Formats: sequence, structure tokens, C-alpha cells
Amino acid sequence: MIFIPRFTLVFIWGVFSFMMGIVIGILRPFHPSNVRATGMILCPVGFKILGVEFEIRNKENFKKQFPFVLVANHQNNFDMFPGGATTPNRCVTLGKSSIVWIPIFGLFYWLAGNILIDRSNKRKAKASMERVTKEILENNKSVYIMPEGTRGRGRDILLPFKRGAFITAINAQVPIIPVCYSSYHNRMKWNKLKAGKIIAQVLEPIPTKGLKPEDSVKLMDDVYNLMRNQIIELNKELGYEDFVKAP
Repeated sequence: MIFIPRFTLVFIWGVFSFMMGIVIGILRPFHPSNVRATGMILCPVGFKILGVEFEIRNKENFKKQFPFVLVANHQNNFDMFPGGATTPNRCVTLGKSSIVWIPIFGLFYWLAGNILIDRSNKRKAKASMERVTKEILENNKSVYIMPEGTRGRGRDILLPFKRGAFITAINAQVPIIPVCYSSYHNRMKWNKLKAGKIIAQVLEPIPTKGLKPEDSVKLMDDVYNLMRNQIIELNKELGYEDFVKAP
């Protein structure tokens, strides 16, 4: 049984990594590359402890256009590992305002310059999304958003999207770069030395220049279908027989 010692060790490593992230945040508060710097501490060792093989493909797509809105699928709390390993330089994430109350992690998250949004209040949420657009345009930041808005937890390959990320990209007139992670919720074998493999596929930038807010629904649907099909292909490659779940 290696489950308990494995997750005890990765918890300790996570606490250490986020404390290092706090130190980085104190030295350069709210710098847009703090997330990437902390991810480089957390993820390589974290994957080794967990016995997970992680492969990222086509990350050169991040260099084709900048800044951008990165959209990715949201599976469970483990997202911090593939997400942290994938986040490019000068990219912050969009998260719930309640995150700041999580001990250690919350302080890191705030100092790392991530953007907090109050989803319980529509007026505040709209103002937060307007601030995201401002951050992209005025501070040359990219933003990492999970448009499902909640963890999928294996309920489907990809849950329906919310429009915020796509309206933001259109308002800022920056491309969307989808990142597709193969399914890992309930796929990893945590009691084995080699728990499994996760593939991250970075897709080509999708331009938004010339689009208007009323085009956001079509853009959202197009990106959703593109990502869903790509995740299915990654799952096929990994040999998951039940790679397609009914909506």
C-alpha cells in the first residue's frame, strides 16, 4: 500500500512548494510569471512522487501569438499539477475569490498575481471579467481560464462551457489557445509505482480579431467541439475503452 505515504509526501512537497511561491511573491509581488516559477518547483518532483508520466505536446504554440486566453478542461483538485506544468510565462489564472482563505495556498495564489472573481455576485463577476481584459491589454498578460466553471469529476469528457473566457478574448482581441488534458479523474492507479500517464495537447491559436461579443456563442461552441474531440483522441491513445461518456 503506497497510497497513504505517497499522498503524505506529495502534501508535504506541495506545502513546501507553495511556501517557496510565497517567497517568490514577496520578492516580486503580483509578477505574471510567479505562477510559472512556482509550477516549476511543484510539478516535476510532484509527478515523480505520484508516479505520473506527464507529456506536453506542441507547447511552441504558446509562442506564436501573445498575449492570449488559455482555456483548459477542469477535472478535479489534481488539476494543479498538469496545469502548473503547462502554464507559460506571463500567464495568470482566474479563480474564485474564496481561494484566498485556503491556508498557505491562498496567500501564494494572491501574491502570484492571479485574478480573483466573486461568482456569487453577477455585478462583481462582470467587473472582474472587465479587469481581466484590462490586465491583458495594459499589462501584457495571458490568462488561464477553465470555462467549464466547475470540476468535471468524470461526469463527461467535457462539461458545457460558460461564455466569460470567450467574451474576454473577443473584447481584448487576443487569440484563444485551447489546452486539452487526457482524462485522469479515476484513471490513475495510486497504489502502483507507475500510476499512469497524462497528455497535454496545446492546440493552435484561434484568432478573435474582428469578432464582436455577439460572436462569442459560436466561438465557444467551436472551441468546445474542438477540445472535446481532441480529448477523446488522447483518451483513445491511452487505451481508455470508455473514452466517450454521454452528456
